[in-house]
Amino acid sequence: MKAWEIVTGCERLTPGCDNCPTYWDYKEKGMDYHPIFHMDRLRDPYEMVGPATVVVAPGSDLLHEAITYKHILAAAAVMEENHDLVFELGTKRAERLGALQFMWPDNVMVGIPVEESKYKWRIDILRDDVQAKHKMISFGPMTGRVGKVDLSGIEAAGVVVETWGPNPRYVPQSWVDEVKDQCLEQGVRYIEQHWVSEEII
Repeated sequence: MKAWEIVTGCERLTPGCDNCPTYWDYKEKGMDYHPIFHMDRLRDPYEMVGPATVVVAPGSDLLHEAITYKHILAAAAVMEENHDLVFELGTKRAERLGALQFMWPDNVMVGIPVEESKYKWRIDILRDDVQAKHKMISFGPMTGRVGKVDLSGIEAAGVVVETWGPNPRYVPQSWVDEVKDQCLEQGVRYIEQHWVSEEII
């Protein structure tokens, strides 16, 4: 697993962000956490030896509103040219992801988090509006029960339970089992660990 820190910095968007280790690191240091696109890192994937999985902007978000569409497309072009790498792109900003009328390269796994039931609408955007061959849902970090979900069009899903931050939130096993059972029933590959997709491409 490799990291492409093409974007650093983020902002709290939902309660699911509260125990993010990167968020707390910056907060404790009193540092500005405004998102920045690093042009000097744009070609970093060309130096990565594949086959390998590359997490795009870990602890940040390539789809953050502070990042221009021009920069997003430039990053996507780099992903497409590095065929021996699998890029995992996750974002909470499902609306912006859906509005980006662009076909993501086949070596990109596009994912969204669903921390609890009230964020299930992100699944509809991922399914209906995002042009990508590989789509994934990360149910977590769980802040509430998810309930029934329609996973049609989704390739893989997993559950994330917090083990970090100042006060990791308790997640009943029933919440996890509910998601896992639905994945199995609907033919969606269930993964135990977040963003592991080497077998998918």
